[in-house]
Amino acid sequence: MMLRAVEPSRRNFLVGLGRFAAVAPLAASMPWAAGAARAASPPLACPPKSAWTDLAAKVSGGVLTPLDPFFTDVCRPNNLRYDTLPMGVARCLTTQDVQAAIAWVRQQAIPFSVRSGGHNYAGYSSTNGLLIDMSLMAGVEVVDKKEGIVRVKGGTGNALVYKELERLGRTITHGRCDAVGAAGFLLGGGIGFNMRLYGIGSDLMTGTTLVTADGQRHDANEKADSSLYWACRGGAGGNFGINTEFILATKPVETVSVCQLTWTDKQEEVLYELLTRLPKAPNSFGSKVNVNLPSIQQRCQGMGTTVSILAQLHKTRGARLQDILGPLWNSASKRVVKEDIPYWVGQDFLSEETFPYFYQEKSSYMQAGTISRDAVAAMFKAARDQPGTSMPVSFKFFQTGGACNDKAPDATAYVHRGNDWLFSVEMNWWLPTDPSGLIDENLAWQKDFYALANKACAAVGAYQNFPDPTLDDYANAYYGQNLARLRAVKKQVDPGNFFTYGQGIKPA
Repeated sequence: MMLRAVEPSRRNFLVGLGRFAAVAPLAASMPWAAGAARAASPPLACPPKSAWTDLAAKVSGGVLTPLDPFFTDVCRPNNLRYDTLPMGVARCLTTQDVQAAIAWVRQQAIPFSVRSGGHNYAGYSSTNGLLIDMSLMAGVEVVDKKEGIVRVKGGTGNALVYKELERLGRTITHGRCDAVGAAGFLLGGGIGFNMRLYGIGSDLMTGTTLVTADGQRHDANEKADSSLYWACRGGAGGNFGINTEFILATKPVETVSVCQLTWTDKQEEVLYELLTRLPKAPNSFGSKVNVNLPSIQQRCQGMGTTVSILAQLHKTRGARLQDILGPLWNSASKRVVKEDIPYWVGQDFLSEETFPYFYQEKSSYMQAGTISRDAVAAMFKAARDQPGTSMPVSFKFFQTGGACNDKAPDATAYVHRGNDWLFSVEMNWWLPTDPSGLIDENLAWQKDFYALANKACAAVGAYQNFPDPTLDDYANAYYGQNLARLRAVKKQVDPGNFFTYGQGIKPA
C-alpha cells in the first residue's frame, strides 16, 4: 500500500477542550455585522461556547473560528461573488469526523456547506453557518497496482491526484486546474482532454464511500447501494451525502502530442471548420476551442478577438495533429507544438492556473450537425456587442463525443450523452475596478448571448459542474430524463432534504 497524506498543522485551529477559545461573542464579528466587504447574510443565532467545544473535541482536524490566523484564507472561495464567512470551520480527516460534524449540525440546527476545493461556480460550497472542510482529508492509496485501482480520499485536490498517478505511470479523465477538488469534479461527471478516449471522470469511478443525512456510512458500488452509486456518478456534490472516498480505475500512460494554435484572420470560418471537422477525429484526440474577447484595456491597446485551440493526441498509429486539423494547421497565425512527449509533461503544457476573482458561467451541449455558418456568424456579431470589463472573457467549446457517448444516458446519473461539444460563455470582472452598472450590462449581454447561441445551434441542457444560478429550470437542464430517478434516490437516503442548497435535488 502506498499512501500520501496531508497532515494538518494544529497551530491555527482549535483541538479539544483546553485550547478552545470563546466563540459566543463572535456573532458581532461576522461579515453581516461588519458590512460591505463580504457577501451579507441574515444574522444567525451563534451556538454557545459549549457546543463549539464539543465539536472541536470530536473533529480530529480541529475547528477554525474568525479569531484564528488565516481563517479567511481557508474560507475564501474561488468565485469571490460568494465570499461569505462561516461561523466556524470543521476540518475533517476521517469518515468518523464527517459523521460527528453532521450530528453536530443537526443538533445545532444551523446551515452548513461542504468544501474540498472551493471551486463551486455558484458559491454552493460557502455558508454563513458551519463549513465542513474536507481539504485535510487528502491522499491517494493504491488498492490494486496490477489492475491500476486507486482510492482517493474525499478532500484530495487534483494536484495531489496527478502527482500520485504520475508516480504510478497511470492516468484518468481529469481536468486542467490543479486546485479543483477531486470530489466535486467526479460527482458532477468530470470533463477533460481524455474523455473522448476513456469517458468522463465518473465513468471510471468503481465505488465511493459517503455519509448520508442519518450519519450512516455507505460503501456504494455496483453490488452494494447500487442506486446510490449510480446517483454519485453525475448527480453532483451536496445532494446525497458527504463523499469521503472514491475508488477509481486508472489507465496506463503513453506519450502524447499537444499544441496550442491561434487564429486572428477569418475567424468565423475557422470556428465553423473546427466545430464541424474535429468531431470526426479519433477518440484519442481531445480539444478545447476558445473565442477570446479582450478586456476594455486590451481593446484600447488595439487587441482584438482571437480564436484558439488547445489539443492533445494520444499516441495513435497513422494520426498526427496536423492531419486532424487539416488546412487549419497552416492558416494559424501562431502555433506552439510539442510532439511525442511524456504524458504528464504534456499535462503541464495544457494545465490552467486559476486565482480567486469574480465570474459567472453559462453552459449547454451542442451537436456538430446543428452548427451552421449562420449560427457562428450570429455568435461573432453578438460578441462584438459585449460591453467589456477589466478582464477578458470568452465563449468556448469543450470537445465531448467519443467514449463520452458510449454509455446510454441513463447508465449513470450523468445524462449528457450523444453530443459533440460542451459550450459555455463566461463573464469575468473585478471589484472595485468595474462599477456595478457595467457588471449588470455585461451579465445581461451574457444572458442574451447564451440564449442566442442555444437557439442558433439547438443546444440543450447544462453541465452540473458549471452551476448557473440564473437557470430557469436547472434540475431538468442538469439531469434531464434522469431527474425522476435521482429524486427517488434522494427520497430514499435523505427524505427530509437535509443536504440542500440553491440548486439541490429535491426528494420525490
